[in-house]
Amino acid sequence: MNKQDAVVDVTEANIQEVLQQSVDRPVLLFIGMGNDPACQAQLEILDRLACAYQGKLTVASVAAEAEHMLAQQLVSQLQVRALPGQVILHQGRPVKVFSGPQSEDALREVLDPLTMSQAELIGQQVSALMAEGHAEDALTLLQEILRDEPDNHGLQVLQVNLLLELGRIDQARQLMAALPEDAPGIAQPRAKLSFYEMVADAPARNVLETRLAENDSDHEARYQLAIRMVIADENEQALEQLDDCTA
Repeated sequence: MNKQDAVVDVTEANIQEVLQQSVDRPVLLFIGMGNDPACQAQLEILDRLACAYQGKLTVASVAAEAEHMLAQQLVSQLQVRALPGQVILHQGRPVKVFSGPQSEDALREVLDPLTMSQAELIGQQVSALMAEGHAEDALTLLQEILRDEPDNHGLQVLQVNLLLELGRIDQARQLMAALPEDAPGIAQPRAKLSFYEMVADAPARNVLETRLAENDSDHEARYQLAIRMVIADENEQALEQLDDCTA
């Protein structure tokens, strides 16, 4: 099959080694025909996934023409109903069997929870709570987990981010000061904190917007509004305001 190097070729000689890898990290096992356009298109998706997950996932391919007996055996054992077949294995067992072509989103839906770190999984829960307007619940969840893992720097950084989102700047600053300089992900909240400090004495956003509505040439208000937009992750709108400052 015509595949990129990110996808491992599976043969009778290495099939057990490939399957054994699923004990340590998920394995996406592909079974397909090289002369089938649907299989070729699916392999392009799998190659992107192999690159995107950056070593958190093994993508392995069985070429059914070259490894006919092996492919037939796997199709039978794993109950693949149609090619291209894709089986996601984790901790030494199959967790999902796909028959026929699948979208990248469908595969990611299964792979993401299997490849995420604990901090990433908790971050996902926190983000969901924040999106629903339950910021305090998100903070409570994180603090409960940190009671059991007080030295988890990844979760502590997540807590700093959440405190900044809630506007608890002093608490975020104190927690950040206690973290190591190389704590994973610390650069993002550190940068955001610097933006908060830049507008520490600035008026609230609605006041700045009112000032600009009354005086479009108020560049100080426009600059401060742009910083508040950066803090709110509205980067495109912030750039538009900064462009207007220099126009």
